[in-house]
Amino acid sequence: MENNTQPVTAQELPNAAMHPRTGFPSEEAMKAYYLQLIDIMNITYAEEPSEYISLQCLKRKLRQFIHVLRLIGTHEWGNGIAEIQDASGIYMLQSTLPHKTLLQANREIGLHLQFITQLASNVGFLKQLEGILHYHFQNVESLLNKLK
Repeated sequence: MENNTQPVTAQELPNAAMHPRTGFPSEEAMKAYYLQLIDIMNITYAEEPSEYISLQCLKRKLRQFIHVLRLIGTHEWGNGIAEIQDASGIYMLQSTLPHKTLLQANREIGLHLQFITQLASNVGFLKQLEGILHYHFQNVESLLNKLK
């Protein structure tokens, strides 16, 4: 393994990026961070937009992320599992289907139930991520109000 001793040329992100509750040192630092985040998130445009339009696009993207995370975080993951198992069990008992087809369907249903279980077990993490994105959303909204 090589020991990389080259200096880092990219600008370090402010502490607020990693721990958003600590705040930014200044409004300019906050604006610079969010303009850099637009590039990192690869939010593209037809032409070179103003800072205001760029921040509006970031705000819209953050709102979309928050909405999806909120849907996942508020879904009743325990509801419906029994019904899925019952429906798939009835399907598996059909003697008219080839055994190979039934085994494949059983594997597929098992993978989906495993995904649902894993997702449900990470809802706390997703809510935490939603909170961080909401904080950034509020910061961008604040910047936009000052740029008007």
